[in-house]
Amino acid sequence: MIGLVIRNMKIQYLHLKYCLLILCINLAIGPGCTTQNTTNPVAPPESSEVVLENHQLTKDETWTPEKTYIVKGTLEIPQDVTLNISPGTTVKFGRDALLTVKGILKIGTPLAQEEVTQLVHLTSENIKPAPGDWHGIFFDHTHDLESFIRGTVIEYATIALDIKTTSPTVVECTLRLNKTAIALDGSDAHIQHNDILDNNIGIRTIGRQTRPQIEKNNITKNETGIFCENVQSVIQNNNLNANIFALRLNVKFNLIITNNWWGNSDVTKIENAIIDASDPELTTKQVGTVYYEPFVDERIADAGFPYPTLLTEL
Repeated sequence: MIGLVIRNMKIQYLHLKYCLLILCINLAIGPGCTTQNTTNPVAPPESSEVVLENHQLTKDETWTPEKTYIVKGTLEIPQDVTLNISPGTTVKFGRDALLTVKGILKIGTPLAQEEVTQLVHLTSENIKPAPGDWHGIFFDHTHDLESFIRGTVIEYATIALDIKTTSPTVVECTLRLNKTAIALDGSDAHIQHNDILDNNIGIRTIGRQTRPQIEKNNITKNETGIFCENVQSVIQNNNLNANIFALRLNVKFNLIITNNWWGNSDVTKIENAIIDASDPELTTKQVGTVYYEPFVDERIADAGFPYPTLLTEL
């Protein structure tokens, strides 16, 4: 009888020891463990950035202000694909990044909308940005007539808008701190109501068979405001002031551009701001003559970017 009691006590002791061991193990590892099924799983917060590296779009896309888009390498819009970048959206470009457009690109406020209320911001990803950080936007012979850039700030590119054999509308934008703001090669593009400032070259035109329309812009504080090799260009009602050279002609044909404001009404000062056949010491080849009269005697008030207060929001 006594043996049976002792035996039961041993069993109870071992059971208690086993339970204490299990309890200790649970206390040791319990806080770091979760069950496979939970009644209320908490989803991780969605990233506010979209990184695209050497990427080609496969279908139409719309980018919205809820995300910041970061482009690294080359982003391509192929034929028959449209990229819409909505007002208020920011896109940052890494070192030497390039946006190539073979389809359709629509940036900012639609042309049919009456007013711009938010800006698109296309800029460098670098902490200390500088002109030439990213390559820019290259319209690669798309031949489309639907692309536009409106209500957009583009900065720190090598060629912010490199437009070849297509004619997008560029209106109500600010292009600043680029090596070249706009290059037009075989383009009938409309470039209107923009601020083009603090670039090495504001606008460069190439080709003879096209007629780009450069009207009612502020082209100011650039090393060269307009570098012209397309003498069919319509260049009128612009403010061409405070550039080191307002216009440089680089082709042997004459150029007629009238009704622009050159910063003053002094003919000598205007001629000093133009490089043409009268400046053989500043040209490397035979060039034509720029005929700039009649010119405007005072600043054109309705030229340039019409929404300067929006720039403070960037």
